[in-house]
Amino acid sequence: MNQSIRKIRDFWSGTQGENHCWWALAAVECGNFVVYMDGFIVTLALPAMARHFDVGLPILKWVVVAYLLAVTVTLLPAGRLADIWGRKRIVVIGMSVIFISAWLCMLAPTVKILIACRVIQGIGGGLVLANVMAEITAVFPKQDQRKAMAVNASVLALSQVTGLVLGGLFIVQFGWRSLFLIILLVSLLGLILSIGILKLRSRTQGRASLDWIGALLAIGATSAPFIFVEELSKNLLNPSSLLLLAVGVVALLLFVLVEQHVRQPLLNLSLFRSRAFTCGSASAAFYFVSAVSCYFFLPLYAQLVLGLSPVMAGVLLIPLSVAITVTSLTIGRLGNRFSARTLSTIGLLCVSVALLGLSSLGTNTSSTAIIAPLILQGMGGGLFNPPNNTATLNQVPPENLSVANGFLSTSRNFGQAIGAAIAATLLAQGLSAAGAGDALAGAAGVRLSGFQLEAFLSAQRSAFQLAATLGLVGAVISVLRPRRAPTAASLKSSGTAQ
Repeated sequence: MNQSIRKIRDFWSGTQGENHCWWALAAVECGNFVVYMDGFIVTLALPAMARHFDVGLPILKWVVVAYLLAVTVTLLPAGRLADIWGRKRIVVIGMSVIFISAWLCMLAPTVKILIACRVIQGIGGGLVLANVMAEITAVFPKQDQRKAMAVNASVLALSQVTGLVLGGLFIVQFGWRSLFLIILLVSLLGLILSIGILKLRSRTQGRASLDWIGALLAIGATSAPFIFVEELSKNLLNPSSLLLLAVGVVALLLFVLVEQHVRQPLLNLSLFRSRAFTCGSASAAFYFVSAVSCYFFLPLYAQLVLGLSPVMAGVLLIPLSVAITVTSLTIGRLGNRFSARTLSTIGLLCVSVALLGLSSLGTNTSSTAIIAPLILQGMGGGLFNPPNNTATLNQVPPENLSVANGFLSTSRNFGQAIGAAIAATLLAQGLSAAGAGDALAGAAGVRLSGFQLEAFLSAQRSAFQLAATLGLVGAVISVLRPRRAPTAASLKSSGTAQ
């Protein structure tokens, strides 16, 4: 017994040595893994949930969107809280919330309670995610940050597809509730690693506090577009839709005004004086709003159009994950030859072309016609994420690192959440207009046919084409960043970003 305790103690002490940065990466990436996996692992289960709760997509989509929205609105306050209280405290609280809410989701008796539990789970996810890249940037030397960011991008890709594959297996064997058992187990591992490995840093000196007014305004400004998208599914010129949009704009303007005058702002607006930070954050939002349509539609397309099982629907996305992982891990070799602007822009262009290819999916599409665009999209993600993340954060002062990471993560997750909301709304609107609102609730393994099939494919085509267009907008923004973005070599030699 004493020998076992000694081995455990030696292990934890070893993680605080010269290799601490890599152990810290393992701890935060465990949190990164569970947060991103949690985002779309339930997509595979939407048909099963539709049958179980006897509800349509207009309600059921909030099982996905509510989680992503809760993550998004939590990120900025979480980043500031981490600057005040320390990243480890916030990460541990976040992992604990995810763990507890996984139990609650697994036991939810109604779809409304399930959605409420997903909101709680999203808050925990935001607390964790706000600190992932900040911890990486803080503990790694400049010359190793590109490698760490590549690992981060690979984990992101692996988490989403691993979640889909494992989710498919669990749905078939144990039912849709078992999905949350996966989240529970991974979050428990992340909690243990975070407690044992992350260093407890001192709190901010002085009477630092959270800017609650700014936090509430930020939540309002971030939430309004989602409700606006929901209202647009009813009537394009609905007065309530226009009012919500106006409320969101006013909340954003008030937020900027408050942050300019408050003593301890939630977001230091001076960060936006850096074109690298501004363009990097904006292009990240457009990348995710584009790429997420694939993760939402393909699991449904595989089950409802191709008649595949949930397991095979998850397997269908493996080429995407492999392409992102391989490209992310090899991108460092190109980092000394090409700027972040060049690599990120090419990545966004690849994503747009891939989505245009996916827009042609039909009932008799060959495997090659599906896999080729997925590989291209994965390569685009691998080219975009590591250099964009590094170039966006490496000029930020240490005292603002967590909140800067929080804003970048907010941009990324805002894109992901709004992309999922748009995709789900287009699908729900298309199915309802064709009188096919109950398409998801059909018997397991039965393909759509007739007007239901036509409505689904039409909505999918429109969603992919819109996503491709938004990806091109992101590419334009990426081009506007500084011509000479910092590379690993330049950072090592000069210690400053260009």
